[in-house]
Amino acid sequence: MLNEPVPDGGYSGDYIAEIGEQAAAAGLPPEINELASFGIRWVLKAIKQDLDRLGVQHDHWFYESTLYEGLNQEVLKRLQALGRIVNEDDATWFKSDSDKNEVLIRRDGYPTYFASDIFYHVDKLQRRNFDRVVDVWGADHQGQIGRLKEALGVLGIEPSRLVVLLVQLVSVKRGQETVRMSRRSGVGISLAEMLEEVGPDALRYFFLLRSADAQMEFDVELARRQSSENPVYYAQYAHARLANVLNFGAQAGGEAALDRLNSEWELALMRVMLRWPDVVRESADALEPHRLAFFTD
Repeated sequence: MLNEPVPDGGYSGDYIAEIGEQAAAAGLPPEINELASFGIRWVLKAIKQDLDRLGVQHDHWFYESTLYEGLNQEVLKRLQALGRIVNEDDATWFKSDSDKNEVLIRRDGYPTYFASDIFYHVDKLQRRNFDRVVDVWGADHQGQIGRLKEALGVLGIEPSRLVVLLVQLVSVKRGQETVRMSRRSGVGISLAEMLEEVGPDALRYFFLLRSADAQMEFDVELARRQSSENPVYYAQYAHARLANVLNFGAQAGGEAALDRLNSEWELALMRVMLRWPDVVRESADALEPHRLAFFTD
């Protein structure tokens, strides 16, 4: 409800109030299902807009709730038939080969994240028969990779078809101060704000200046600086100079006098440039796009 305090354990943040105000302006009834549906649509639209500005495109969006339209029961029955289900303490557990079983369905009847992960990957790797699935997880979830691959293997899915990339959190620095971050308390800086401040090109390039598994401090002031200290500005400046050279050559016409490019530094530069196609291919094969920025830098 509007003008009501956030309940204990609830999420804060200005966007919560904004969703409430827009829901009220739309004349939505106060029923929780109506408000929840409106909130989901609002948040999803904002996420899509931010990703679009960043140049990230997804071919398919779907709701997690669709996993519970039959697939969940199908997977649980298969695990039961394979002797991998244990019912204890009013909960449903996955019987692991390790010493620790994992909860699938809580005693309140709701599935755990582990169960949702199994259903999701069965949908992709068996129902839709993807050759390979590449997940991007926070590094704090590293310990959950093994249990998921074990469950997929039990269900007849080759575990190597799932590749999990671990990424570290990004801290944001303004001047000499680090911005406090807390999702639950609504403190921090959003992707939309970062895009407004530094633009998509700088944001993407700075993210690629570190490998995904390395911690990163994003310096907002440096990203906005119009000088050679800023690696984005330096790369863009070099690109502009090269583009001018190509344009000048195209306008001049005729054959290039390549025999005049014979100094040691010119030959060394050409050797480096010849490596570019290999760097692009190697970056894609290794799932390490930061190699492109490393090469440019």
